[in-house]
Amino acid sequence: MGFNIKNNYGPNIEVNEGGMLNLYQSQNGRWNTQKADDAEIVEEDILTSQLKPMFFGAEEEVRSFLLEIKGMKPKQITARVNQLVRENKLSEISCHRDLWQVLHNCGIYTPTESNWNQQIR
Repeated sequence: MGFNIKNNYGPNIEVNEGGMLNLYQSQNGRWNTQKADDAEIVEEDILTSQLKPMFFGAEEEVRSFLLEIKGMKPKQITARVNQLVRENKLSEISCHRDLWQVLHNCGIYTPTESNWNQQIR
């Protein structure tokens, strides 16, 4: 049994039982297929593509953010998000539900959206 992940910020993902990964790129409207030998690299690329618009297209900022928050506690993550918004590296509009949803869906930030909203200013 495979699974599907559909989202608004990056490719839609389908993983089949045999480990074949299908990425649907909405820009060109076609399915691109590749073998998912290294799931962590694929996951990081997907996360980067989802977060990139929120960081004004700055891929280096996204990768730095992901490395930085790895292993952080939830309050530390939200404090870093607030700091990035103040530094104009992260969109104030996207730092609420959009960012919470991506981080929550991939298991980086596990508390509820309500908790997120209480911490994000």
